[in-house]
Amino acid sequence: MGAWDIGHFDNDTAADFGGRVDDAETGRKADVLRDVLTAVADTGPEDYVDGGEEAVAAAALIAAQCPGGEPVTTAYGPKKPLPPLP
Repeated sequence: MGAWDIGHFDNDTAADFGGRVDDAETGRKADVLRDVLTAVADTGPEDYVDGGEEAVAAAALIAAQCPGGEPVTTAYGPKKPLPPLP
């Protein structure tokens, strides 16, 4: 059984994305987040949003590094800490 709940990483697609972030080289982790967010942002108003779960997870990782940001603490998110994002 996969992940299923209401958290940022509590679905199979977002959990897989967490693994993809872990697998990326340290210097490319920010690019992985940016690529997902850019793909969703480039979706037209009439288009189906593919990758929304990944975009929510990426946004949570970015928000965690903001002052006062909530750390991402879930078994389904990235296991390795993210470097400071640009």
